[in-house]
Amino acid sequence: MPFIIDDEMLINTSAEVKMFFKGDTVAREGECSSFFLYLKSGELSVFNFTQDGKEFLQHKVIAGNFFGEPAVLLEKPFPGHVEVASEKATLVKFTRDRLIAFLLENPERMLDFTISVAEKSIRKSHSLKNIVFLNPEERILHQLRDYKKEHNCCPTEKMLISLTRKEISHMTGLRIETIIRTVKKMEKEGKLEIKSGKIYL
Repeated sequence: MPFIIDDEMLINTSAEVKMFFKGDTVAREGECSSFFLYLKSGELSVFNFTQDGKEFLQHKVIAGNFFGEPAVLLEKPFPGHVEVASEKATLVKFTRDRLIAFLLENPERMLDFTISVAEKSIRKSHSLKNIVFLNPEERILHQLRDYKKEHNCCPTEKMLISLTRKEISHMTGLRIETIIRTVKKMEKEGKLEIKSGKIYL
């Protein structure tokens, strides 16, 4: 469930609105921040680097969501590197102490914030379990269904999945050759559609 910010919240917390562009770094893995970050528009990629320098895409952040909240709450380093994936993105920066004070004064907003953090925690737990236990086809399907759910698409409606084969590879831990081969097999079996190279589910 996206966490919606309003004018009252922006004013009472003296929040700062900033514009970023594709490829800009928003947060670096291992750094601490005294700001809560909220994505108002655009899309972000959250990833880690392996020891040999390869990227592992954790997930994408879509508009209407905070990101990195546990690290800021606990005053710990960010667990991932965050970059702008869309052409541009608008972020809202909340000073940690001011946002916490606002939430304590507004219990309903505190509950909404807590639920949004809990939902993301559950999704990450499921994703980790799927990487460990599921076969390639099940991993890919789970990732595509999660994408639809995050974009509030009805499960029975077809939707363009705006993820590249490389991104799906990074998110599932599968080699890109495996992704390409498995997606083609799934298309033949009628489990998804491919139009002009794009995946629809």
